[in-house]
Amino acid sequence: MGTISTLDELARAADLDASTGRERDLTIRQRDIDEPLVLDSLTAGRLALHRVNVAGAVTLRSCVIEELVVDHCTADALLVSNSRIGRLVVRNTPRNTEVDVSETALEALDVHSCGPTRFEGVRVSDSVQISAMRGPVQLKRLRAATLALRSQAAVGRQRRPQVSLENVHVTETITLDDLWLASLTLDEVDVAALLLRRVRVDAPFRGTGVRCRDGLRINGMVVPAEASALLDSEVRGPVVVRGLRHAETVPAQRRQTAPDTAPTTTGAAAELVFRSSSISSLAASADEVSPVVVELVDTSVRALAVPVGPARYRLAGTSSVQEVDLGDVVFRNDEHVTGFLDRVFTRVSPGALEAVRSTLTGRRRMSEGDQLYYFTRQREAAEGPLLRRLAGRALLGGVLGWGVRARNPARTLGAAMLSTAVALHLSGAARDPQGGGLLDLVAAGRALVLACALWLNVGVGAPSELKTHAWTALAVGCTGGGLLFTTLTVGIVIRKLVR
Repeated sequence: MGTISTLDELARAADLDASTGRERDLTIRQRDIDEPLVLDSLTAGRLALHRVNVAGAVTLRSCVIEELVVDHCTADALLVSNSRIGRLVVRNTPRNTEVDVSETALEALDVHSCGPTRFEGVRVSDSVQISAMRGPVQLKRLRAATLALRSQAAVGRQRRPQVSLENVHVTETITLDDLWLASLTLDEVDVAALLLRRVRVDAPFRGTGVRCRDGLRINGMVVPAEASALLDSEVRGPVVVRGLRHAETVPAQRRQTAPDTAPTTTGAAAELVFRSSSISSLAASADEVSPVVVELVDTSVRALAVPVGPARYRLAGTSSVQEVDLGDVVFRNDEHVTGFLDRVFTRVSPGALEAVRSTLTGRRRMSEGDQLYYFTRQREAAEGPLLRRLAGRALLGGVLGWGVRARNPARTLGAAMLSTAVALHLSGAARDPQGGGLLDLVAAGRALVLACALWLNVGVGAPSELKTHAWTALAVGCTGGGLLFTTLTVGIVIRKLVR
């Protein structure tokens, strides 16, 4: 059989009445064609092939067809290239029949229960629907308004399809729903919204160069032990990760858990990684069956929501978070800080502390920001060598309060004055020789006043017998320390009042 370019020739090839192909529409039902079917430069309104068996491939080249329907047809392959088709419907082909559409413009594309499917260089003005998949799906250089991949007919580990989207541009929504895939790969995908619902993958999900203008939603996805990842991606809208599950926490077969059977908690965490990406906002939630860890590696997030359930965030590399949803949390002490951070992040890291501190600063909650700054500095000092720990935590933190806690230098100053008063009283430096000894309250009060005068730099008067070089050294030392602690305390208080 040669090349067919008219409906009349196609009708004769199918052993139909000669007058059948004279109209713009042609329907062929339950026919056997013993040779490959090649349609070249054919023009038609509606062309339908129902239960047609072709010994070879069905090829369409440079055809213009308003509607093409291929239903329950048997052929080696369905090949469409360089054509213009209004609506293309392919249904119920054998599992080994390849559907290959390339360099073709369509208005709508509907593929149901077909084997290997490959689209390359296809432009669809409306929607692309692929359902009941029975083989791998490869979409390359596809442009469409909407794209949906739903369910599959293949069962068993060896028959789970592989889905690959490369250089795909969708103006509205890409939806993957109710799928169990061998693998899922997204490469250079530009879409308004990406929805992954009830998708299970045997290999880690990989996405590179994914750009979502309105958001990314992952709901009920099941992933293997190795973390799934999105690399070099940008999501301008919200990212919502809900019900991400580890493969070990779900049954091997698709079935609902009986209402009276409680799922078993295995403790295996499902992990999703955003690497070198940019996200507008991120929210994660998990149930008690499987904890969820969303890792951010060299990724910037504008807003981070408090996770629900056993879901946590992990910050790594140079990741940054501009704002964290604090809710009604108030940071009054270190326990409040660690409690909140443990609720949101996998560990209390410098990046997590900086994210919360910048949020407090942006909301003008300065006192809580100072509390977090003090907590951060104390943790950083605790991770250094012994000398640094002593100088940092004990001196700069415990004594000076890192310049943000007024009560630390004030407390130190008060303790120093009391200690000096006790020392002066016990040594008898401020006690009258004819007095009542250690139990003389007047002498004790005199020692306390003298200690306050020394430390607060309001006078260093003393009995004549104390006017020695040792007394001068004591006065200078106390006065210097008093100036430091007083100035620091007053400065911190003034800074808080001015803010």
